[in-house]
Amino acid sequence: MNTGAIIHDLLDWIDNNLDSRLDINSVARRAGYSKWHLQRIFKEHTGYPIAEYIRAKKLQKSIERLTQSDEPILNVAIALGFDSQQSFNRSFKRQFGKAPGALRRSAGCSEMQQMYR
Repeated sequence: MNTGAIIHDLLDWIDNNLDSRLDINSVARRAGYSKWHLQRIFKEHTGYPIAEYIRAKKLQKSIERLTQSDEPILNVAIALGFDSQQSFNRSFKRQFGKAPGALRRSAGCSEMQQMYR
């Protein structure tokens, strides 16, 4: 299997395991590469560092969870592997320009989903 196919398979696996605790060690084990080699080829193929890609995908998924339920923000943060609501809020605000609570209050569900697809 060539590296492009391996990275494609790995992207699918990451996307299907966003509710799991994903870190460079678990992703490297899944890919069968060393952490350093995987980080290099991942960025070469996707343009993103692995951690940045995983964080962005988890934040995208958080939009779905925040808009499709009244689930507390803390539960969303913990379910997606953030260490605390504070770290989730910081990452969310950096990515989308608003805190998750402010975004949930200020935009309708369908409008919010449209904004961040």
